[in-house]
Amino acid sequence: MKKLTILLFMIFSLNSILAQIKENIHELNSMKNLLTEDVKNILDTNLTDKKIVFLGEAEHHIASDFKAKTEFVKYLVLKHGYKDIAFESDFFGLYFDHNKRNIFGMWSNSYQCLDLFSFLEKNNVTLWGFDNQYEGPYSYYNLSKSIKNFLEENKIDFDNKFIAFIDVVRRKKFKVRNQLTKKDINYLISTLDKLLNDKTVESNPIWKQIIESFKSNVLMLNSNGAKAISIRDKQMAKNLDFLIKTMPKKKFIVWLANAHMAKYEYDFMKGQTMGGQFVKMNPDISYHIAISSIHMPYRKDKWIEKSSKDKENLLHFLPSTENNYFIDSKQIINENPDYANKEYVGMFNLKKDKTNWFKHFDALVFISKGEKVKYIVKL
Repeated sequence: MKKLTILLFMIFSLNSILAQIKENIHELNSMKNLLTEDVKNILDTNLTDKKIVFLGEAEHHIASDFKAKTEFVKYLVLKHGYKDIAFESDFFGLYFDHNKRNIFGMWSNSYQCLDLFSFLEKNNVTLWGFDNQYEGPYSYYNLSKSIKNFLEENKIDFDNKFIAFIDVVRRKKFKVRNQLTKKDINYLISTLDKLLNDKTVESNPIWKQIIESFKSNVLMLNSNGAKAISIRDKQMAKNLDFLIKTMPKKKFIVWLANAHMAKYEYDFMKGQTMGGQFVKMNPDISYHIAISSIHMPYRKDKWIEKSSKDKENLLHFLPSTENNYFIDSKQIINENPDYANKEYVGMFNLKKDKTNWFKHFDALVFISKGEKVKYIVKL
Protein backbone atom coordinates (compact mmCIF):
# COMPACT_ATOMS: atom_id res chain seq x y z
CA MET A 1 0.00 0.00 0.00
CA LYS A 2 2.84 2.34 0.91
CA LYS A 3 4.60 1.64 -2.41
CA LEU A 4 1.39 2.34 -4.29
CA THR A 5 0.98 5.65 -2.46
CA ILE A 6 4.55 6.66 -3.33
CA LEU A 7 4.02 5.67 -6.98
CA LEU A 8 0.79 7.65 -7.20
CA PHE A 9 2.51 10.65 -5.61
CA MET A 10 5.35 10.45 -8.14
CA ILE A 11 2.89 10.23 -11.03
CA PHE A 12 0.91 13.16 -9.65
CA SER A 13 4.09 15.24 -9.18
CA LEU A 14 5.30 14.46 -12.71
CA ASN A 15 1.93 15.37 -14.23
CA SER A 16 1.91 18.56 -12.19
CA ILE A 17 5.36 19.55 -13.46
CA LEU A 18 4.43 18.74 -17.06
CA ALA A 19 1.31 20.86 -16.67
CA GLN A 20 3.47 23.76 -15.43
CA ILE A 21 5.76 23.37 -18.43
CA LYS A 22 2.83 23.39 -20.83
CA GLU A 23 1.64 26.62 -19.21
CA ASN A 24 4.93 28.16 -20.33
CA ILE A 25 4.53 27.11 -23.95
CA HIS A 26 2.65 29.81 -25.83
CA GLU A 27 1.23 29.52 -29.31
CA LEU A 28 2.27 32.36 -31.61
CA ASN A 29 0.34 33.94 -34.45
CA SER A 30 1.18 33.55 -38.12
CA MET A 31 4.38 35.21 -39.30
CA LYS A 32 2.78 38.51 -40.36
CA ASN A 33 1.60 39.18 -36.82
CA LEU A 34 3.78 36.75 -34.92
CA LEU A 35 3.81 38.03 -31.35
CA THR A 36 0.69 37.49 -29.24
CA GLU A 37 -0.25 39.64 -26.25
CA ASP A 38 0.82 36.82 -23.92
CA VAL A 39 4.30 36.72 -25.44
CA LYS A 40 4.56 40.49 -25.46
CA ASN A 41 3.75 40.49 -21.75
CA ILE A 42 6.51 37.93 -21.14
CA LEU A 43 8.97 40.11 -23.02
CA ASP A 44 7.83 43.21 -21.16
CA THR A 45 8.45 41.49 -17.82
CA ASN A 46 11.86 40.10 -18.76
CA LEU A 47 13.26 43.18 -20.51
CA THR A 48 12.77 45.74 -17.73
CA ASP A 49 16.48 45.60 -16.80
CA LYS A 50 18.01 44.20 -20.01
CA LYS A 51 20.24 46.34 -22.21
CA ILE A 52 20.91 43.54 -24.68
CA VAL A 53 18.56 41.17 -26.50
CA PHE A 54 20.19 38.35 -28.46
CA LEU A 55 18.18 37.05 -31.43
CA GLY A 56 19.57 33.79 -32.80
CA GLU A 57 18.87 31.65 -35.85
CA ALA A 58 19.50 27.94 -36.30
CA GLU A 59 21.35 28.31 -39.59
CA HIS A 60 22.24 31.23 -41.85
CA HIS A 61 20.28 29.84 -44.80
CA ILE A 62 16.90 29.55 -43.02
CA ALA A 63 14.95 32.64 -44.02
CA SER A 64 11.91 31.82 -41.88
CA ASP A 65 14.20 32.35 -38.87
CA PHE A 66 15.11 35.77 -40.32
CA LYS A 67 11.44 36.70 -40.70
CA ALA A 68 10.60 35.64 -37.16
CA LYS A 69 13.55 37.62 -35.81
CA THR A 70 12.33 40.65 -37.74
CA GLU A 71 9.01 40.51 -35.90
CA PHE A 72 10.84 40.53 -32.56
CA VAL A 73 13.02 43.43 -33.76
CA LYS A 74 9.94 45.49 -34.58
CA TYR A 75 8.50 45.00 -31.11
CA LEU A 76 11.80 45.72 -29.39
CA VAL A 77 12.26 48.95 -31.35
CA LEU A 78 8.69 50.26 -31.19
CA LYS A 79 7.77 49.19 -27.65
CA HIS A 80 11.07 49.07 -25.78
CA GLY A 81 13.16 51.70 -27.56
CA TYR A 82 16.06 49.57 -28.79
CA LYS A 83 17.57 51.92 -31.36
CA ASP A 84 20.81 50.06 -32.10
CA ILE A 85 21.32 46.63 -33.65
CA ALA A 86 24.64 44.78 -33.82
CA PHE A 87 25.09 42.08 -36.46
CA GLU A 88 27.45 39.12 -36.65
CA SER A 89 29.32 41.16 -39.22
CA ASP A 90 32.27 43.49 -39.84
CA PHE A 91 33.10 45.35 -36.58
CA PHE A 92 35.46 47.81 -38.29
CA GLY A 93 33.34 48.56 -41.36
CA LEU A 94 30.07 49.07 -39.49
CA TYR A 95 31.70 51.21 -36.80
CA PHE A 96 32.51 53.88 -39.39
CA ASP A 97 29.84 53.18 -42.01
CA HIS A 98 26.45 52.12 -40.62
CA ASN A 99 25.28 50.77 -43.95
CA LYS A 100 23.78 47.34 -44.62
CA ARG A 101 26.30 46.80 -47.43
CA ASN A 102 28.85 46.07 -44.68
CA ILE A 103 26.68 43.23 -43.33
CA PHE A 104 27.14 39.63 -44.50
CA GLY A 105 25.24 38.93 -47.71
CA MET A 106 23.03 36.14 -46.29
CA TRP A 107 21.16 38.97 -44.55
CA SER A 108 21.90 42.16 -46.51
CA ASN A 109 21.30 40.42 -49.86
CA SER A 110 18.27 38.40 -48.75
CA TYR A 111 14.76 38.94 -50.08
CA GLN A 112 13.41 37.86 -46.70
CA CYS A 113 15.39 40.61 -44.93
CA LEU A 114 14.14 43.47 -47.14
CA ASP A 115 11.39 44.18 -44.61
CA LEU A 116 13.92 44.19 -41.77
CA PHE A 117 16.27 46.73 -43.33
CA SER A 118 13.41 48.90 -44.53
CA PHE A 119 12.04 48.97 -40.98
CA LEU A 120 15.45 49.73 -39.45
CA GLU A 121 16.03 52.62 -41.83
CA LYS A 122 12.53 54.06 -41.35
CA ASN A 123 12.92 53.98 -37.56
CA ASN A 124 16.48 55.33 -37.47
CA VAL A 125 17.99 52.21 -35.94
CA THR A 126 21.79 52.31 -36.16
CA LEU A 127 23.61 49.29 -37.60
CA TRP A 128 26.76 47.98 -35.89
CA GLY A 129 28.94 44.88 -36.17
CA PHE A 130 31.00 42.78 -33.77
CA ASP A 131 32.68 40.19 -36.01
CA ASN A 132 36.46 40.21 -36.44
CA GLN A 133 36.05 39.38 -40.15
CA TYR A 134 36.24 42.00 -42.91
CA GLU A 135 33.55 41.49 -45.53
CA GLY A 136 32.06 44.90 -46.33
CA PRO A 137 33.20 47.42 -48.95
CA TYR A 138 34.18 49.94 -46.28
CA SER A 139 36.85 47.58 -44.94
CA TYR A 140 37.86 46.60 -48.46
CA TYR A 141 38.75 50.18 -49.35
CA ASN A 142 39.68 51.62 -45.95
CA LEU A 143 41.18 49.10 -43.51
CA SER A 144 44.88 49.36 -44.38
CA LYS A 145 44.58 53.01 -45.39
CA SER A 146 42.85 53.96 -42.12
CA ILE A 147 45.44 52.15 -39.98
CA LYS A 148 48.23 53.87 -41.91
CA ASN A 149 46.59 57.30 -41.47
CA PHE A 150 46.14 56.73 -37.73
CA LEU A 151 49.80 55.79 -37.30
CA GLU A 152 51.00 58.77 -39.36
CA GLU A 153 48.74 61.26 -37.59
CA ASN A 154 49.99 60.09 -34.21
CA LYS A 155 53.64 59.90 -35.29
CA ILE A 156 53.90 56.18 -34.54
CA ASP A 157 56.71 54.48 -36.45
CA PHE A 158 55.78 51.72 -38.87
CA ASP A 159 57.16 49.89 -41.87
CA ASN A 160 55.35 50.04 -45.21
CA LYS A 161 55.68 46.24 -45.30
CA PHE A 162 53.35 46.15 -42.28
CA ILE A 163 50.64 48.06 -44.17
CA ALA A 164 51.10 45.87 -47.24
CA PHE A 165 50.66 42.73 -45.14
CA ILE A 166 47.45 44.14 -43.62
CA ASP A 167 46.11 44.51 -47.14
CA VAL A 168 47.08 40.93 -48.01
CA VAL A 169 45.21 39.61 -44.96
CA ARG A 170 42.14 41.66 -45.82
CA ARG A 171 42.10 40.56 -49.48
CA LYS A 172 43.08 36.91 -49.19
CA LYS A 173 41.23 36.02 -45.96
CA PHE A 174 41.40 32.22 -45.45
CA LYS A 175 43.89 31.88 -48.32
CA VAL A 176 46.37 34.20 -46.62
CA ARG A 177 48.67 31.27 -45.78
CA ASN A 178 49.21 30.85 -49.52
CA GLN A 179 50.50 34.42 -49.74
CA LEU A 180 52.37 35.09 -46.48
CA THR A 181 55.07 32.89 -44.95
CA LYS A 182 55.23 31.94 -41.27
CA LYS A 183 57.98 34.53 -40.94
CA ASP A 184 55.68 37.16 -42.45
CA ILE A 185 52.87 36.22 -40.06
CA ASN A 186 55.20 36.33 -37.07
CA TYR A 187 56.39 39.77 -38.15
CA LEU A 188 52.80 40.94 -38.49
CA ILE A 189 51.80 39.60 -35.05
CA SER A 190 54.86 41.06 -33.32
CA THR A 191 54.22 44.46 -34.91
CA LEU A 192 50.58 44.39 -33.79
CA ASP A 193 51.68 43.45 -30.25
CA LYS A 194 54.11 46.35 -30.26
CA LEU A 195 51.32 48.71 -31.30
CA LEU A 196 48.99 47.39 -28.60
CA ASN A 197 51.65 48.29 -26.02
CA ASP A 198 52.12 51.78 -27.45
CA LYS A 199 50.89 54.49 -25.05
CA THR A 200 49.13 56.44 -27.81
CA VAL A 201 47.23 53.34 -28.94
CA GLU A 202 46.40 52.37 -25.35
CA SER A 203 44.88 55.80 -24.76
CA ASN A 204 42.68 55.59 -27.87
CA PRO A 205 39.90 53.03 -27.11
CA ILE A 206 38.53 52.55 -30.61
CA TRP A 207 41.91 52.15 -32.29
CA LYS A 208 43.14 49.82 -29.60
CA GLN A 209 40.01 47.71 -30.23
CA ILE A 210 40.48 47.82 -34.00
CA ILE A 211 44.09 46.68 -33.77
CA GLU A 212 43.24 43.96 -31.24
CA SER A 213 40.38 42.75 -33.46
CA PHE A 214 42.64 42.71 -36.52
CA LYS A 215 45.25 40.72 -34.61
CA SER A 216 42.61 38.13 -33.69
CA ASN A 217 41.65 37.93 -37.38
CA VAL A 218 45.25 37.17 -38.33
CA LEU A 219 45.48 34.49 -35.63
CA MET A 220 42.13 33.00 -36.68
CA LEU A 221 43.10 32.82 -40.36
CA ASN A 222 46.30 31.03 -39.41
CA SER A 223 44.60 28.49 -37.15
CA ASN A 224 42.47 25.44 -37.83
CA GLY A 225 39.12 24.04 -36.71
CA ALA A 226 38.12 24.55 -33.12
CA LYS A 227 41.04 26.85 -32.35
CA ALA A 228 40.02 29.27 -35.12
CA ILE A 229 36.41 29.20 -33.92
CA SER A 230 37.50 29.91 -30.36
CA ILE A 231 39.62 32.90 -31.41
CA ARG A 232 36.76 34.37 -33.40
CA ASP A 233 34.11 33.93 -30.69
CA LYS A 234 36.35 35.34 -27.98
CA GLN A 235 36.97 38.46 -30.07
CA MET A 236 33.31 38.84 -31.03
CA ALA A 237 32.45 38.88 -27.32
CA LYS A 238 35.13 41.52 -26.72
CA ASN A 239 33.95 43.65 -29.65
CA LEU A 240 30.33 43.57 -28.46
CA ASP A 241 31.49 44.33 -24.93
CA PHE A 242 33.39 47.33 -26.32
CA LEU A 243 30.28 48.67 -28.05
CA ILE A 244 28.08 48.51 -24.98
CA LYS A 245 30.77 49.77 -22.58
CA THR A 246 31.61 52.80 -24.74
CA MET A 247 27.93 53.61 -25.35
CA PRO A 248 26.39 52.86 -21.93
CA LYS A 249 23.12 54.67 -22.60
CA LYS A 250 22.27 52.59 -25.66
CA LYS A 251 20.24 49.37 -25.75
CA PHE A 252 21.30 46.82 -28.36
CA ILE A 253 19.58 44.07 -30.32
CA VAL A 254 22.18 41.45 -31.29
CA TRP A 255 21.57 39.50 -34.53
CA LEU A 256 23.55 36.27 -34.88
CA ALA A 257 23.48 32.46 -34.94
CA ASN A 258 22.07 30.46 -32.03
CA ALA A 259 25.40 28.68 -31.63
CA HIS A 260 27.23 31.93 -30.92
CA MET A 261 24.70 33.26 -28.39
CA ALA A 262 24.38 30.28 -26.03
CA LYS A 263 24.59 31.64 -22.46
CA TYR A 264 27.02 29.05 -21.13
CA GLU A 265 30.42 27.72 -22.12
CA TYR A 266 30.70 23.98 -22.63
CA ASP A 267 33.49 21.78 -23.90
CA PHE A 268 31.29 20.34 -26.63
CA MET A 269 30.94 23.82 -28.19
CA LYS A 270 34.72 23.86 -28.75
CA GLY A 271 35.05 27.56 -27.97
CA GLN A 272 32.09 28.67 -30.08
CA THR A 273 30.55 30.44 -27.13
CA MET A 274 30.59 34.16 -27.81
CA GLY A 275 27.37 34.55 -25.80
CA GLY A 276 28.75 32.70 -22.79
CA GLN A 277 31.89 34.82 -22.76
CA PHE A 278 29.86 38.01 -23.11
CA VAL A 279 27.63 36.99 -20.18
CA LYS A 280 30.71 36.46 -18.01
CA MET A 281 31.82 40.02 -18.75
CA ASN A 282 28.30 41.42 -18.41
CA PRO A 283 26.15 39.31 -16.09
CA ASP A 284 22.38 39.85 -15.93
CA ILE A 285 22.07 42.47 -18.67
CA SER A 286 21.04 40.25 -21.61
CA TYR A 287 18.05 38.17 -22.73
CA HIS A 288 18.64 35.33 -25.22
CA ILE A 289 15.99 34.20 -27.73
CA ALA A 290 16.84 31.21 -29.94
CA ILE A 291 14.79 30.52 -33.08
CA SER A 292 14.44 27.44 -35.26
CA SER A 293 12.14 26.33 -38.07
CA ILE A 294 10.55 22.88 -38.02
CA HIS A 295 9.36 21.95 -41.52
CA MET A 296 12.19 22.41 -44.01
CA PRO A 297 12.63 20.96 -47.53
CA TYR A 298 15.40 18.66 -46.28
CA ARG A 299 13.35 17.27 -43.33
CA LYS A 300 10.88 14.46 -43.99
CA ASP A 301 7.44 14.71 -42.40
CA LYS A 302 7.80 11.18 -41.00
CA TRP A 303 10.98 12.21 -39.19
CA ILE A 304 9.26 15.25 -37.68
CA GLU A 305 6.27 13.14 -36.61
CA LYS A 306 8.56 10.56 -35.02
CA SER A 307 10.54 13.29 -33.23
CA SER A 308 7.40 14.88 -31.84
CA LYS A 309 6.48 11.55 -30.20
CA ASP A 310 9.93 11.14 -28.65
CA LYS A 311 9.88 12.22 -24.99
CA GLU A 312 13.55 13.12 -25.23
CA ASN A 313 12.92 15.59 -28.07
CA LEU A 314 11.88 19.23 -27.58
CA LEU A 315 9.20 18.80 -30.25
CA HIS A 316 7.43 16.48 -27.81
CA PHE A 317 6.50 19.51 -25.68
CA LEU A 318 4.72 21.27 -28.55
CA PRO A 319 0.95 20.76 -28.89
CA SER A 320 1.48 20.60 -32.66
CA THR A 321 4.26 20.98 -35.22
CA GLU A 322 1.85 22.83 -37.51
CA ASN A 323 1.83 26.04 -35.45
CA ASN A 324 4.40 28.52 -34.16
CA TYR A 325 5.36 28.43 -30.47
CA PHE A 326 7.28 30.41 -27.84
CA ILE A 327 8.76 28.40 -24.96
CA ASP A 328 9.48 30.50 -21.88
CA SER A 329 12.64 28.64 -20.82
CA LYS A 330 13.50 31.14 -18.12
CA GLN A 331 10.16 30.67 -16.37
CA ILE A 332 10.32 26.89 -16.71
CA ILE A 333 13.65 26.89 -14.86
CA ASN A 334 12.39 29.35 -12.26
CA GLU A 335 9.47 27.06 -11.45
CA ASN A 336 11.35 23.77 -11.89
CA PRO A 337 15.14 24.25 -11.37
CA ASP A 338 15.83 20.61 -12.25
CA TYR A 339 14.94 21.37 -15.86
CA ALA A 340 18.06 23.51 -16.19
CA ASN A 341 20.02 20.27 -16.41
CA LYS A 342 17.59 18.07 -18.34
CA GLU A 343 18.82 17.30 -21.84
CA TYR A 344 16.64 17.02 -24.92
CA VAL A 345 17.19 16.62 -28.63
CA GLY A 346 16.62 19.94 -30.39
CA MET A 347 17.11 21.65 -33.74
CA PHE A 348 18.67 24.94 -32.63
CA ASN A 349 22.04 23.89 -34.07
CA LEU A 350 24.61 23.73 -31.34
CA LYS A 351 27.50 21.26 -31.60
CA LYS A 352 25.32 18.58 -29.99
CA ASP A 353 21.72 17.87 -30.91
CA LYS A 354 21.01 16.80 -27.34
CA THR A 355 21.69 19.32 -24.57
CA ASN A 356 20.04 21.38 -21.82
CA TRP A 357 18.37 23.94 -24.09
CA PHE A 358 16.32 25.55 -21.31
CA LYS A 359 19.57 26.64 -19.64
CA HIS A 360 21.28 27.81 -22.83
CA PHE A 361 18.51 30.21 -23.84
CA ASP A 362 15.88 32.32 -22.05
CA ALA A 363 13.31 31.59 -24.75
CA LEU A 364 12.96 29.03 -27.54
CA VAL A 365 10.90 29.91 -30.60
CA PHE A 366 9.67 27.28 -33.04
CA ILE A 367 8.47 28.35 -36.48
CA SER A 368 6.37 25.68 -38.15
CA LYS A 369 6.74 26.43 -41.86
CA GLY A 370 10.42 26.73 -42.71
CA GLU A 371 11.72 28.68 -45.67
CA LYS A 372 15.16 28.80 -47.27
CA VAL A 373 16.79 32.14 -48.02
CA LYS A 374 16.52 33.66 -51.50
CA TYR A 375 19.04 36.22 -52.66
CA ILE A 376 18.52 39.46 -54.56
CA VAL A 377 21.84 38.88 -56.32
CA LYS A 378 23.29 35.37 -56.46
CA LEU A 379 26.11 35.03 -53.94
